[in-house]
Amino acid sequence: MSISKQGRPYTMFVEDYEKKGLTGNDRFEGYCIDLMNEIAKRLQFKYVIRLVEDRAYGRRNENGEWNVMIGELIDADIAVADLTINYERESAVDFTMPFMNLGIGILSRI
Repeated sequence: MSISKQGRPYTMFVEDYEKKGLTGNDRFEGYCIDLMNEIAKRLQFKYVIRLVEDRAYGRRNENGEWNVMIGELIDADIAVADLTINYERESAVDFTMPFMNLGIGILSRI
C-alpha cells in the first residue's frame, strides 16, 4: 500500500475521472504519482494508492502517538508526498533523499 496526500501539483485526481471510468490508481495524476509509477516499474512491484483522509501530514499527540500520514505510514509500505523532513518525523519513519529542495533556510540568533 502506498499513502499520499492530495495537493497540486504532486497528487491530484484526474479531471472527470468518474466520467472517464477511471478507477483505482488510474484516478490519480501528478509528480508524486509519476515518481511512484517509475519506482514500481524499476523495482517491479504493484501498489494501491490511498489518500490520507484529512489531507494532513501528521503530528505527534500528547500520548506520543502519530496521527494522519506519519501515523498511517507506520503500518503501510511506502508514502510519496510533498513532506518536509524534520527531526521529529525522522525519529518515527525512514526517509529517502528528498525529490525536491526549495532552498528555504531559517536564521536565528545563538
